[in-house]
Amino acid sequence: MNDSSGFTLLELLISIAILSMIMIGLQQVMGTALSAHRQTTEKTELLAQARYAMERMVMFVQETDQIDVPSVDKLVVSERLIDTYDNDSHIYVFEGDGYLDADNDGNGQVNEGTPEDPPDPITFDLDKTDGNNWKLMEEMPNYGTSDLYDFKGKKVLCEHVTAFQCSLLAPNLVEILLTLSDGEHEVSLRTRVRGFYVN
Repeated sequence: MNDSSGFTLLELLISIAILSMIMIGLQQVMGTALSAHRQTTEKTELLAQARYAMERMVMFVQETDQIDVPSVDKLVVSERLIDTYDNDSHIYVFEGDGYLDADNDGNGQVNEGTPEDPPDPITFDLDKTDGNNWKLMEEMPNYGTSDLYDFKGKKVLCEHVTAFQCSLLAPNLVEILLTLSDGEHEVSLRTRVRGFYVN
């Protein structure tokens, strides 16, 4: 009696072929899953940038008493929200001092239009210097100095902007459109926001 245990060469080749097909299928599934994850992550990051920029503009527009849209890709509002500096010493104070930083003369009223308390504009505009990557910029007053017309350096709110449009629909109502695209993905946000203190 000849009892030889083990696999024949044919059985071994069939097993290797089946295992190879399973591995190729798993590789394709994993590649598709990783590609979908990458695309979702990139689009989510783009959306997060757009939402941050839009929320920041909405926050300042809601609290303003002056809205100006000098051009379709520029928005200027009077800042009357921030309280992070001591109005007398101009030193940063985490809790603020109880007076809006835009209250330059410290009398409890903001943007009186006098030489001692002029409006403090905050500007959102499109930087098109890099033709391949437009940036939405924010420029705001520098309350860390006593100079009434001193501004901080411009700050990038978001990149990959393909469209930024502002329209003044009423003296206290502005519509903002912001579109970002990284070449593969595009997100577009549109909102209307009312300045509560605009007459």
